[in-house]
Amino acid sequence: MKKFFQFFIALLLAFLLANLLYLFVLPRVDWEFKKTKEAHNFKDKQLNVIVFGNSTGMDGINPEILSEKFGSAYNFSVGGASLQTNYVQLSYYLQHNARPSKVLLFLSSAHTNYVKANDVNPIIEYYYIDSFHIGGLTDMPLFRFRWTFVENIKKLLSFNHRSAKVINGQLQIKRMVTDFTVRKNDSIVCHDNRFYNSTGYEYMWQMAALCREKGIQMEVFEMPCWKDVQNNCADLEVNKLVGNTACNLFIHNLNNVSKCDTLLESKKDWLSRDHLNYNGSIKITDEVVRILSH
Repeated sequence: MKKFFQFFIALLLAFLLANLLYLFVLPRVDWEFKKTKEAHNFKDKQLNVIVFGNSTGMDGINPEILSEKFGSAYNFSVGGASLQTNYVQLSYYLQHNARPSKVLLFLSSAHTNYVKANDVNPIIEYYYIDSFHIGGLTDMPLFRFRWTFVENIKKLLSFNHRSAKVINGQLQIKRMVTDFTVRKNDSIVCHDNRFYNSTGYEYMWQMAALCREKGIQMEVFEMPCWKDVQNNCADLEVNKLVGNTACNLFIHNLNNVSKCDTLLESKKDWLSRDHLNYNGSIKITDEVVRILSH
């Protein structure tokens, strides 16, 4: 019994040490940990443009181009970010830094990711909400951040991932994946104001109300995707009363068929089905600048 107890204690200590080591290593090797730690540490920062979204925005929006036109910019987007995650990031930034002139929110392609209940990305939760909350085994770093293990293995095996860089919050990868999909003949339903007033978009409106309160221009964009889920939808103005604040947003559709045909090349601009590579990010950010300049 004594040996079993000693073995159990040794195993427990080894498990705890492995978790501490994993937590020590992640901010030094993982893209999202690095940039989230950097962004969380911003204090009295004066950025003119701040960008939010999930991995499609992290790969696809180039803050260097935004900086050239509008002044200093930073891309806060993180993989798997919900709108609640983006709201937490925005709220925290405004509490500790100067007010930006523009907040740009980039939604995933084809409206697919926001009808589910919101939750906060575990990395954002760790830095912004409660670093040391351990409510059970699933809160231990090896489990809480388990997907990062796979992503960092990709870096070891893939030259394109090893050579990728994070510049002002954007993940810049030059790998090219060809879009071989075929545009569908059946029309994709274009959503209206009622859709964007649904529960899944609650935190988009919280962001809008916060920007309205602070006198910040907020613009929303739908990111492009491969041909088979592009649409013919027009840009859309939407509105909602948030508490006592009347909010209006303009949703610019970068996933429109005509726009994608004009801007993007099937062989050169894609990293995956709904992620732009570095080439594509330059083209789509140039279009964002053009839209904002009119």
